[in-house]
Amino acid sequence: MIFKERKMSDELQMLQALDRRMALSPKDHKNYQHLLKGFRGEAQFDQLLANLSCAHIQIHDLLLEHNGTVFQIDSLLIMKEKIIVYEVKNYQGEFFFEQERFFKIPRQEIMNPLHQIGRTAPILTQLLRKHGFNIPIQFHVVFVNPEFTLFHAQQNTRVILPTQINDHLRKLNSINTQLNQTHKHLAEKLIKLHLNDSPYQNRPVYEYDEIRKGVVCGGCGLMAVEVKGRKVYCKRCNWVEHLDTVIVKLVMEYKLLFPNKKVTVSAIDEWCGSLISLKSISRILGQYFTRKGSLRWSYYE
Repeated sequence: MIFKERKMSDELQMLQALDRRMALSPKDHKNYQHLLKGFRGEAQFDQLLANLSCAHIQIHDLLLEHNGTVFQIDSLLIMKEKIIVYEVKNYQGEFFFEQERFFKIPRQEIMNPLHQIGRTAPILTQLLRKHGFNIPIQFHVVFVNPEFTLFHAQQNTRVILPTQINDHLRKLNSINTQLNQTHKHLAEKLIKLHLNDSPYQNRPVYEYDEIRKGVVCGGCGLMAVEVKGRKVYCKRCNWVEHLDTVIVKLVMEYKLLFPNKKVTVSAIDEWCGSLISLKSISRILGQYFTRKGSLRWSYYE
């Protein structure tokens, strides 16, 4: 049972939208690729966990705080007698551990993921006890990329390699138990404690005038679409999407990138490069958003 699914962070959504509409700075482009690769790895692991048949509760992408310390959990499983926490890594290439340090060959040092979960473990334990939950917690670092290789790997039950993931999940499926209301209350408490705004996110710098206006294809990400009736067609990849969906996406993208600008018919008309009729924009804004103000001063939230 999934109590909380994963979604792209606002920072990643902004960078993705900007990447399709302008040339990102080298720093922003590097950050975008890093965040996107991490998200794809986490989403890949989510798909594997979705096939679990044992009694459990899944919570993804938790951001918690305890005693002034903010920490993130990629994926968490609530089982009958324990909680399993996963730190998901989408690393690609050849790596090795050496005296508590972690390197990419030839010798590029990277933050040791075992240290990351080592810091998270006691804080999460304290947080749960504070709220009356005393349940053992099992931590793992799971490497999901099939092109990841770990040399000189000593047996470490906290590390799950790509070739070990299926066996790990089979062992979980062999557990024949049932959950009760306490487990549900634990899941509800964790979701209630989740922080929606991450202090670690960085907002890229950009100006409205430097961003290309138009409609981005939901399939290939290019601006090569045309509107026919109530459908939007991509001339490059043949992606087809309903016009209503496209307009709602345009509005949400506009609100994300420019939270201080008002959403009006003329603003969305300019944002889509006047590719969509004013009548259609007005209809969708009235149908899916709340109108504020009156006459020419009206806007939508």
